Amino acid sequence: MTTTVDAERAWQDLQRIRVPQERVYDEIERSAHGDPKATYLTAAIMWVFLATMGLKLPGWGLWLTLAAYVGILGGLAVVYSRRARMRLHRSRYSWRSYATFVAGMVVTGGTILLSDHLADTFALPCPSLITATAAAAAFVLFTGPANRWAVSPLRKRALRGHATQAIHEEAGL
Repeated sequence: MTTTVDAERAWQDLQRIRVPQERVYDEIERSAHGDPKATYLTAAIMWVFLATMGLKLPGWGLWLTLAAYVGILGGLAVVYSRRARMRLHRSRYSWRSYATFVAGMVVTGGTILLSDHLADTFALPCPSLITATAAAAAFVLFTGPANRWAVSPLRKRALRGHATQAIHEEAGL
């Protein structure tokens, strides 16, 4: 079964699809490269939480602080996810996104444990402030490059997918 295809019309159709898609990827890359407010705010919240952990709080105070920390971070996530102009479909999250999340937990948790151990070993004054500062700094230094690395293959993956789809359509599959 052969159908005639107007090459000019096919090109226009392709451009009508491709241009908005390119804008989506531009927006995703821009958001990964810019606006560090959420990162700094998250680091500040983490710093306050870790500094508070150094206080000798009773059990209920510890649980109250933990609940407040989780609640504030959850609220921050909701606010910033609603501000985002683009929402990625779950299939757009690659293994890099999940690897970045896990690596961030490992880096931040490792920094907390190591700095706490070193502050206790050297009997430094205000060990919780040292731990909080080191962990917040590690978080800020890790987040920017990790986010850029996680979203960098999205455009390439989409273009590869369109090339594969075009080959399948051409073959009649």
